[in-house]
Amino acid sequence: MKSDSLSIPATNFASKKPKLVQILGRFTGGPAGQVGLLHECLGPWFETNLILGGLSPGEHDMSYLLSSGENVVRVEEMGRRISFLSDFRAFWKVYRFLRRERPEIVHTHTAKAGAVGRLAARLAGVPVIVHTYHGHVFHSYFGRAKTRLCLAIERALGLITTQVVAISDSQKRELCGKYRVIAAEKTTVISNGFHFAQFSSQEREAARKQFGIDKDAFVFVWAGRMAPVKDVELLGHVIRKAVSTASKAFFLVVGDGEEKPRLESQIQGCNNVKLLGWWRDMDQIWRTADAAILTSRNEGTPSCLIEAMAAGLPFVATNVGGIQDLAAGALHALANDMGHRANNGFLASRTPEALFHCVEELVNDRDGSRKMGEAGSAFVKTRFPADRLIANIRKLYDKLAGLRSTPKHQPIEGRPNGQTEPTQF
Repeated sequence: MKSDSLSIPATNFASKKPKLVQILGRFTGGPAGQVGLLHECLGPWFETNLILGGLSPGEHDMSYLLSSGENVVRVEEMGRRISFLSDFRAFWKVYRFLRRERPEIVHTHTAKAGAVGRLAARLAGVPVIVHTYHGHVFHSYFGRAKTRLCLAIERALGLITTQVVAISDSQKRELCGKYRVIAAEKTTVISNGFHFAQFSSQEREAARKQFGIDKDAFVFVWAGRMAPVKDVELLGHVIRKAVSTASKAFFLVVGDGEEKPRLESQIQGCNNVKLLGWWRDMDQIWRTADAAILTSRNEGTPSCLIEAMAAGLPFVATNVGGIQDLAAGALHALANDMGHRANNGFLASRTPEALFHCVEELVNDRDGSRKMGEAGSAFVKTRFPADRLIANIRKLYDKLAGLRSTPKHQPIEGRPNGQTEPTQF
């Protein structure tokens, strides 16, 4: 895919470019796309470094989003699993790096990197510490005791954080109100950003033929990491309902993870689904699809739904977390507490019956589905462009660090280092 052009005024700092260190626990999933974009596109104004942790079994490295390995540091001990010894080693490596480099800004992303990175930055004397909550782990991840511990840790970390970035208005309400992990005055809402390029002109029928899908089928794509919070068991129930009712719904499932065996067992014998595993070329998948489906228990701003809408597709998703912020227009309640209809898709209640009801609404109204897709495309291209994300993050950094800038030359065109458009989900 070709990337969209960026049109962001360049900055002329009175001194050398300030140093910026981004820290992310695992370079996979939606956060990888956002952090990779920031690392690549902030280069003209900041001396950027990226610290990445290690992957868990079943996760796939998305380093293909980066144009090179330059200024990328790997700290394998900073993994998803909680381990006092590994976490201390990760902290010590990050701390030593920050002491040596003396960055003006450290920006952490996701829970583990946020804990290790913010503490290391504080002790290393970094003047500006920013943390982005791409989602949160305050429900549907752990048991009650572990969740309370996570809340206590996040509240303590909030005291040493200069500013928190929430990726949606609903997430800010949860962080500042419901869970009280950070003060509202220390929280800024900056939505995710994406490069929206034209999808390939390859015929839809040809794309479907590759997967052996009937041309009359209505194809739903589920894409993500198969972890408990994504609730693939709920997806399995919907797939089986579609089989039992002879629905024309067909499901392409993209991704891998610890819950995959559960789904494979659940859908055994179903002829309306294909499990594709990890897939880099998502534009090929979206060309094949008619809609996206998401079954999560908790979400921040799911990249897969934004990609689907950019491709002109509607969605069916559980009404959890930041998903409600992706609904365009007024919400209209469905009968029998099935959920809500928006201009661009359905926010379903978290039951197999509600999700399947919304699936059938799209299957049985192809013209309405197409109109929803058009509304979604216009919505995301207005709300989530990459240049808006970069400009907002730069403005935040400048404000927090007290940096003074003036225009130096004409806006840049294209992405730094000639990188092509990545795929995020």
